[in-house]
Amino acid sequence: MNVTSLPPRPTLIVVLESSIATVFLCLALAGNLIVCLAISRHKLLRTVPNFLLLNLAVTDILSAVVSLPLLVSVLVNGAWKFSTNVCKFQAFQSYASYSCSLLTLAVTSITRYYATVHPVQHRSKFKLKTVCQMIFLIWLASLLFASAPLLGWGNYKFEPYYGLCIHDHNSSPLIYNTFLFIFLIVNSTVIVACYSKIFKAMKTRRGRVDTMFAKDSCPRQLGIFQAQEVRLTKTIFIVICLFTLCYLPTIVLGFLMFTEVGVPRFARTLSTFSVAFTSVVNPAVYWIRSKTFRDALKGLSRGMNFMAPQESVPVETSDSKSLELFPNKDNQDTINRRQAPTLPAKD
Repeated sequence: MNVTSLPPRPTLIVVLESSIATVFLCLALAGNLIVCLAISRHKLLRTVPNFLLLNLAVTDILSAVVSLPLLVSVLVNGAWKFSTNVCKFQAFQSYASYSCSLLTLAVTSITRYYATVHPVQHRSKFKLKTVCQMIFLIWLASLLFASAPLLGWGNYKFEPYYGLCIHDHNSSPLIYNTFLFIFLIVNSTVIVACYSKIFKAMKTRRGRVDTMFAKDSCPRQLGIFQAQEVRLTKTIFIVICLFTLCYLPTIVLGFLMFTEVGVPRFARTLSTFSVAFTSVVNPAVYWIRSKTFRDALKGLSRGMNFMAPQESVPVETSDSKSLELFPNKDNQDTINRRQAPTLPAKD
């Protein structure tokens, strides 16, 4: 590492940047730990989509434990105070988490596509065991992805304008930089293609289901079924959109690194905070869109055993369990009073 010190900054900027990084660290660690505890301790939440969201939470926890504390140290001290090996480890973790998150979102989009468009195939293809195997492969691919600069395909170095160690694209062979671009494009294409078909199917599905059950005696339970499926799909779509928005500044700056365009420190520091914000925002989305998650958070603040298994019966869906990330108690009480009919699957 040639340059280890940040450029001179006013005291107000030092305090502001350090405070933001510290808040992000605390929120990311606490929020994602709560998500992990909720899914791991609540049997009703151990579903296919929730296991994939759990994987996202794990990557965010790694960022909160490894990268964010180092970022706080750099912003407070105005310099990188650690060894070259620590720099390489931090950059390795950052790129592994990025690739793992992107692959997880792509796989989640595929599972949502099958759950919405081909529910019968979804039941047979995406068992919990299969998804766990997919998560293992995702991590294996992500670790290989992040290992390339350590094996001679480039270099990890400290970048004072970013405040962290990053991959030096200028030192990488063309084939690896091309791979990085293809990796981003392929996963983005998969996500866009899946959700375009999902939303197209959702527009026609409601009319088709209403026709099938026009004479059924349980329209209210059918409405609950539809609402939960649509709500989960939209929640994951929100997570994907926020991930894209948070990484967009970094992606743009990555392309500008191959040009002679001068990028000010403010823009690069903003991209660092934007990436860090991805570790904060997901638990916030779950909190906003899930009453049960909010109840769990309130129970934690009171020191109660908020993850005690619920006695109510979940709605049976294409995932064979409740589709909503944190099942709504009101919906479950309704199902307790009268069981919903099983929805015939139709590809």
